[in-house]
Amino acid sequence: MSDPTPSPPEVARSGNAPSSQRRLLLWSGAALAALVALAAFFSFVGDAELDPDTPEGVVQDYLRAVIAGDRPAARSYLAEELDGCGTRFPRYLADQAFRIEWLDTTVDRGEAWVTVSVTGSDPGIFGGGRAETYEYRLTSEAGGWRITHQEWPWYECSADLPKPGPEG
Repeated sequence: MSDPTPSPPEVARSGNAPSSQRRLLLWSGAALAALVALAAFFSFVGDAELDPDTPEGVVQDYLRAVIAGDRPAARSYLAEELDGCGTRFPRYLADQAFRIEWLDTTVDRGEAWVTVSVTGSDPGIFGGGRAETYEYRLTSEAGGWRITHQEWPWYECSADLPKPGPEG
């Protein structure tokens, strides 16, 4: 009497998997590589270049300059009444990578409010980062849009507050 259960495919004496298993492994590896490539591609799609003549474009360029440590470029986006803000860059900016996402812009009578989400990748013991929402207020001037209020990275830098001292 023979056993009706089919026997599993035998492995060659050399210990190699049968060719159908090797093909499955190769296709799985190729599919995984394709998924990784797609994920890398789509992670850069969100880095849209905003029009530098718009309020959100000014905030984008300002934050790029701040994170890069380019003090003169960053200061060029601030309104004159914020002279003295950001004279020293916070050290923690150099230690982290940031993802900044534009959320919303409202423009009304020469003023604009730009809302962004900032996620920092903390290299600390817990890693990761938590998204925080910040608002920037800008006014339209002869030279374009200028930031008159910011909530990050200099929390006290606003035309609504007394002028900060040279320590930034």
